[in-house]
Amino acid sequence: MEAAGIKFMKTATKHDITCFVYENLLSNGWKSSINYENFTPKRFSARSMQIPGGSRAEFERYVDYCYLLSNNFTDVDEAAKYADKQGTSIYFSVVLYWLLSQFGVVREKDLKFCQGYFSYKMEKTSPSTRYRAGMHAWLYYNRSIIDVTVWRQKDCFDFAKRGFDIPIIKGEMPPGLNLFGFEEDRSLAKEYARRFARDSGLNFYDWINFHRKQAELLAAFDNKLEKIPK
Repeated sequence: MEAAGIKFMKTATKHDITCFVYENLLSNGWKSSINYENFTPKRFSARSMQIPGGSRAEFERYVDYCYLLSNNFTDVDEAAKYADKQGTSIYFSVVLYWLLSQFGVVREKDLKFCQGYFSYKMEKTSPSTRYRAGMHAWLYYNRSIIDVTVWRQKDCFDFAKRGFDIPIIKGEMPPGLNLFGFEEDRSLAKEYARRFARDSGLNFYDWINFHRKQAELLAAFDNKLEKIPK
């Protein structure tokens, strides 16, 4: 849990939270294509997702890969470099952005990388703590949300109670969870990807091809497990 990036509060305005998130974003070495403090964040709402039929298998493969890796990365994995910078959601959203767009699963012009914050009312509260909010990133495809790291709030937000046994957002959202933020320029998703690639001694194309191959290996392994007699 990225505790340093999470704010507990009794009351706060959207502007208060937006300023808090923007300060945390910059202080941890991340960027934005706009100054959040000068704009009102958009509320991202639930909307059924339509994925092109011929691309659905690839879509699910890449979403599952990013979700599972976000649950299981270790200190030696690439993702660990950004966890202490409140960058887990940024990292996996960028990986998924390029897996989906680079290999023709969705059209890049229909896909947006978003930064902002989550918020929800705490179920167990103290007199001084009623809401929780923190820096977050996700994708937006044809006005539908894709979020593979929101599960990290499971200790304080009961997903199962709201019908989300596997807390991945693919269009539909659990009641009570809010996402506010901004659609970033495509150039930021590319800049982040180049940073991640460079940090691992790769160029952009080798970096995204590495993740594609890892996703395929994971899918093949899962298929073998399904064929083992119970």
